[in-house]
Amino acid sequence: MAGLAPMDMRLRQIADHLMALGDCAAFKPSSIGPQLLPHLFILDIERDAAKETPSLRIRLVGTAIDEVFRRPLKGHALEEYIHGPRGNDVIASFHHCANTHEPLWMRQVAHIRDRAPRFVEGVAIYLKPERIYGGLVVGEYADLSVAESFERIPL
Repeated sequence: MAGLAPMDMRLRQIADHLMALGDCAAFKPSSIGPQLLPHLFILDIERDAAKETPSLRIRLVGTAIDEVFRRPLKGHALEEYIHGPRGNDVIASFHHCANTHEPLWMRQVAHIRDRAPRFVEGVAIYLKPERIYGGLVVGEYADLSVAESFERIPL
């Protein structure tokens, strides 16, 4: 998508904080700030030698994210709530982060339960031993001309 707005400032702060950590043990919720916590999520990476891709289970999700999806997400697999025309691209991006440990920024247009399409933007950062930490924000309404847009950029 050409001409995208820059990364949301809250996501930039979350990404910068997480990328400065060495591993999961270094993460302290109090150090990220109360204004960012509602946008934070943590995924457990569950590897199974019999499967090519890992399962990604939601360990923790901020209140702003639960409110967007209008249901509690903790304990569910990521695939249970990522959907839409580019949902497979989003899921593949999270798997890419889990397998390569490359931090990512993503932005897509999402259609969330009987509401007008909106831009949804997120970051995903791998932290040892086997977790993805990140943030998610829902932005402005999207024009129908970009209804299937998706972008992924390494951080």
